[in-house]
This record gives sequence, structure tokens and C-alpha cells, in this order.
Amino acid sequence: MSNLKELCASYQASGLYTHVYAACGFLDDSQNVAECSLEPIEPMYAQRDLFDLSSLTKALVTTPLVLWKCMESGKDPKTATILDVFGDLTVDEVGGRKFNRTVASYLRHETGLPAWRNFYTTSDSKSQNLREVLDRAVPKTGAHSETYSDIGFVVLGALLEINAGMSLLDLWRRECHRFQITASDLLGRGEEFACGRAIPTAYCPVRGRNLCGEVHDENAWALGGFTGHTGLFGAGKDVTLFLRQLWQSAAGRKVMLANFAEAGSLGDSLMGWRKGKDTSSQPFAMGRGCGHLGFTGTAFWVDPLTKSYSVVLTNRVISGRMTPEIKTFRAQAFKNLWDIIESVSQS
Repeated sequence: MSNLKELCASYQASGLYTHVYAACGFLDDSQNVAECSLEPIEPMYAQRDLFDLSSLTKALVTTPLVLWKCMESGKDPKTATILDVFGDLTVDEVGGRKFNRTVASYLRHETGLPAWRNFYTTSDSKSQNLREVLDRAVPKTGAHSETYSDIGFVVLGALLEINAGMSLLDLWRRECHRFQITASDLLGRGEEFACGRAIPTAYCPVRGRNLCGEVHDENAWALGGFTGHTGLFGAGKDVTLFLRQLWQSAAGRKVMLANFAEAGSLGDSLMGWRKGKDTSSQPFAMGRGCGHLGFTGTAFWVDPLTKSYSVVLTNRVISGRMTPEIKTFRAQAFKNLWDIIESVSQS
């Protein structure tokens, strides 16, 4: 454990991030096996613990909601199309075009949608009109390809909101409570927490201000602050609690098992989660990990074999949009956390 603290402190001192959280444990347990959280060197943002979780939103919010929707409707996401599952959408609501791709193709990033599209400088970017978003981001025709796509998850989030008639965050919390996943109350939008707990990310040239407690992603900001691809904030200990509760809930476990079952597939995409096989994530569970990375410097991985998890959260974007050293830090941190898991497993 001292090695983990020393590692985190060394990268903090180098200026890569001001805040860091790292932890590991087992899904069946009631608490973490190991945990490290450091106060910033500069006291200005001391006693803050809420990270912008970035794309972890895809894995922790949108993926469960989509898979639960499929379960509720008795549809197999691998064969059911978007219209099969969200069948109450009218032609007018999707701009006269059809969603003829499977639900799984969205979760696996196989729709052929572009990786990214600018929603924040166009004239209608702040309209928050979900039907306009759908109209602009429907799948293009042609051969399927695997391109990691924020847009695909923006579409899924918009579909969920239209179908439920409520915000994505409210829907997520409602469904989590239905399945006894109460940790969802501890996670949310940065603006929800009025006690100065948010950790700063970076200066935003689009908004002309330093961001703290406000979603870092410009598209999410333009579309209302919380979308299918990003917007979730949370403290590290609450993220680990959510992972344990997800596994310990029958419905939540199905979400994890659906992703574990995809581990042998080609490509990096699972059923809404990702494979942890890149050089910065492979040291945890020797590449078996299933989870997600977040642009702001966040990541979690779950090992299907040992039913263990690891979480590493930072605000690395505070030191620049492109910080290659985050990969080195993550690799070392996940190796350290895996060593702890192996040590406990063998004792």
C-alpha cells in the first residue's frame, strides 16, 4: 500500500494531476481491499473529492439503462434493432429516417457513426432538442465498421430520455433504486453538489473559464450537461461502491455478465464496456479486465475470473489536453493494484 501512495504522490508532484484516487477490491465484499486518496499539494482545492468521470458515464449509466430496457421488453440486444426496443418512436421523431441497426451495434461501436461531431458551435447546439440530435446523428448506410463513437452513445442517451420522458440522470437513479443499487444517489452531475466538493479540470476556451464542477466535454455542455456519453461526477469510494452494488444486484450482475461474455470477441468493444488490453490497462488482470477509460483521466476495470475490480481516477487534463505520461502512470498504478489483488487471493 505504501508503494501505491508513493507512486501516486510522485506523479502528483510532477504536476500530472492535482487529485488522485486509486482502489481495488472484490465484487462480493463490502469494502475496498486497498485505497489511496491524496490531498493536493496546493491548498486551494483541498478536501475536494468529486471527479468528472467522463466516459465512465457510458459504462455506468447508459449501458445498464439500455440493457435493462432490453430485458424489460424481452428483446435480445444482439438481434433487436433500436426500433424494436424503442418501438414507440414515431417516424416524425427521428426525422423520417429509421434506426435499423441493432442495439448491440450501438453498444459495440459498430454503427458506422463518426467518432465525434461538433454540437457546440452550430446554431442549434444549445437547443437541447433531443429530436434534433437524433435527426443529425442517425446511422449512415453502408457497411458496418468499428469506430469508437461518442455520437452513438449520445443517440442512446437521447432515445432513453425521449422514451422515459425524463432526464437521463433521473431515469438512471429511478432504475437503480428499482434494483437496490442505492450508490447511484452518491453519483450525479457536478452542479448537484453545492458543498464545494468538485475537483477542477481545466480552462475551457469555448466557455472562456476554468472548469470546476462543470462537465469538461464541450458537446455534453452544449446539450445540457449530461448526455449518454459523459456527465457523471463522483467520489472514488462511491464509484467502487457502485461497482460492488451493481454486481450484488441480480439485474446489475446481468450487465456485467453480458460484458464478460464478450471478452473473447474481436476488437476492443464489449456490450457497452471495453477491453482493458491496452498498454496502460493490461497490467490489471493481465488484460482480462472489462471496464472503461475516461478522457479526464479516469478508469475502472473488473476481472471476470477473480471478480475483482480496480479504479484509478485523476484530473490529468488540468496539466494539458494531451498528457502521454498518464498512460505510464496508469500502467504502474494498475500493476500495483493487481499485485494487491493477487496477494490477497493467495493468502
